[in-house]
Amino acid sequence: MTTVSRIEVARARRSRLVLFVGNPTSYLEVTQWAKLRQWVTANGLKPIRELRRDVLCVIATVDVMDGVGSAKDSAMLQRAQEAGVPCVGVHETSRIWKLTARARAFSDQAVEGPLARTRHEGA
Repeated sequence: MTTVSRIEVARARRSRLVLFVGNPTSYLEVTQWAKLRQWVTANGLKPIRELRRDVLCVIATVDVMDGVGSAKDSAMLQRAQEAGVPCVGVHETSRIWKLTARARAFSDQAVEGPLARTRHEGA
């Protein structure tokens, strides 16, 4: 098991990168996966598919979380866990919401100009 420094943990908490691991198989899982990727992007976070040092959290398919995913996906999940990155299943939306709250709040304040999200009130 690797040692994780406080600096690395702090850097990851400020990260906006969300790692998606696995390939969803069931209709429900594919739908949830697509919704989460869209939600992540809409909230100023960035979905990625390869593990980096400053990942905020990992969202994995049911197969990967159960340990029956591909060898590559299982190894990636294990490396993330060893690095202290929170790993959650695709259906654990309340945990995903909590894990990304700080980054979402920061991105709401930091994003200005043409990249800022617009909010429409009424018609």
